[in-house]
Amino acid sequence: MTFASTRYKLPPGGTPSVPLVRVEHLGNIARIILARPDAGNAINATLIADLGAAVDAVRAVEPRSVLITAEGANFSLGGDLKHLLAAGSDVAAELGRMAHDFHAAQLRLIGIGVPIIAAARGHTMGGGFGLALSSDYLLCSENARFSTGYSRLGLSSDAGVSYFLTRALGVRRARTLLMDARFISADEVVMLGLADRTVSDDRLDAAALDLARELAEGPTAAYAAIGRLTDAAATNSLATHLDEETREIVALAGRADVRAALSTPLTRTKAVFTRYNQEVQHGP
Repeated sequence: MTFASTRYKLPPGGTPSVPLVRVEHLGNIARIILARPDAGNAINATLIADLGAAVDAVRAVEPRSVLITAEGANFSLGGDLKHLLAAGSDVAAELGRMAHDFHAAQLRLIGIGVPIIAAARGHTMGGGFGLALSSDYLLCSENARFSTGYSRLGLSSDAGVSYFLTRALGVRRARTLLMDARFISADEVVMLGLADRTVSDDRLDAAALDLARELAEGPTAAYAAIGRLTDAAATNSLATHLDEETREIVALAGRADVRAALSTPLTRTKAVFTRYNQEVQHGP
């Protein structure tokens, strides 16, 4: 299966360089690839800038699903310690800039509003763990290992790791994983509910692409509504949440593709759904 690469325009007088994050397209699927394999896809300022550019490129083409993968043996080793050490006494300021820009790219990625699938092999640590947890579906190879990593360096967390872990596991388990920074196997990550399934290493990329294709053909407007509802459920009262459920399902029922889909179980035909952000069509 061949992807068509997206290249970014250089600024006037810019020097050609290979981006540390690439975007490839396969029909209505956009694939974001961490492309710094010789450094274990460790996160430095350049990779973060390229991630932001990749996310913006993906947003511009309005895909129906997004797949995040990485070149090499590891998804990401987390923050690039050599880059941070090179900042010397300015390390705190540099880390602040990196966190700010990474978080901005992360929020834009999640804000695309279509299913996000991540495929992780090898080590996934620190900010790489946060990027993986930003997905709706996380597939991992049987050899995958995950760690928050931060506390080994006397740090807390970034990239939403404390947020995602707490929402998924509760305060106590999240705190433990952040404090002891132990490595978690692929099987344990699935058992904890942080990943969806393990796949043999040689099948990981194909399985993730198959899932991205399946979700891209599905009701992406419903997926976006489900995302909003499950996000809100943690803080809503039941009465408020029931009202929000009513608003979301009524809005979806106003779409022509959903009205057509209602008849498919009776006609034994396949439902066809339009892009998630297509204007809602009201009336008969």
